[in-house]
Amino acid sequence: MASDVLDDNRLFCEIVAVLLISDAQVTDSEQRFLDRLMKRFEFTAEDRQAVFNSVNIGESVEGRLRQLPPERRPELLAELEAAAAADGEIGRSEQDILDEVRRAMDREL
Repeated sequence: MASDVLDDNRLFCEIVAVLLISDAQVTDSEQRFLDRLMKRFEFTAEDRQAVFNSVNIGESVEGRLRQLPPERRPELLAELEAAAAADGEIGRSEQDILDEVRRAMDREL
């Protein structure tokens, strides 16, 4: 996998991971969602660990979103919406991140 594609895919997963940990708990269904996403991108164990090591509860995703190519952002938003609903409910912190991404996309970073 080319380095720039790997970097974009890692950013993509990092943003999804930020959303999933935003409520300070990751359910089994949310973990499976992220695992499937990383499997789809053919991440190595090292890549997966890098995603987990890079996220912090409460962080803004806008900085990472700026680094993601604009053509990937609609796909990201769809994955974020699916990830937020993976456990059957969209929590306030998850909704806040979805709103942040939508606002940033509307401004066309």
